[in-house]
Amino acid sequence: MTPLTLVMLLAQLPFTVKGVQGGVEVSWREVPGSGFCELRFVGQAVGDLETLCAKAFGSDGDADEPYLVARTVVSTSADARVTWDLIAPPMVSQRDYVVRRVRSRAKGTCRVEFEAFDDPGRPSPSGVVRLKALRGSFAFETQPNGLVRVEHRVHMDPGGWLTPLVVEGAREQMSLAWMKRLSAGP
Repeated sequence: MTPLTLVMLLAQLPFTVKGVQGGVEVSWREVPGSGFCELRFVGQAVGDLETLCAKAFGSDGDADEPYLVARTVVSTSADARVTWDLIAPPMVSQRDYVVRRVRSRAKGTCRVEFEAFDDPGRPSPSGVVRLKALRGSFAFETQPNGLVRVEHRVHMDPGGWLTPLVVEGAREQMSLAWMKRLSAGP
């Protein structure tokens, strides 16, 4: 299935709300061809749109990014960055991935899209499992009440022998940590 086909299929599938955690609405939807669902987190944050978007875009090695152990910058520009990241997610062994982040802006909005890709030049270290899939986004929009609406979507297949049932809670925990980092909440 091509990425464009997947995007078109996903656009047709509705999200199902699971509930609200700490002021953040948590939803999910199926991803055709994957046993792992796409998660969506929606909340509000206090702060400047650009500052929040910069946090989601990341830096050359933010020590406070949730679960980040190490980062190597492969390439970088003002609004695009490719990095190799090593993470220590909850309940599973360390994972790594090579990811491209792209930031875009329009009046009152900022968006960061990310997608991991295979880079044969950057093999996983011994004992580390390469993520099978990772793609998603952060979308920020200023609101009339002075807050910023934050929407985080992510589809991740952690690789290895893990089943969706085993890692669902950990996947939610990781994304909720990101939402907390962005000061999202009531």
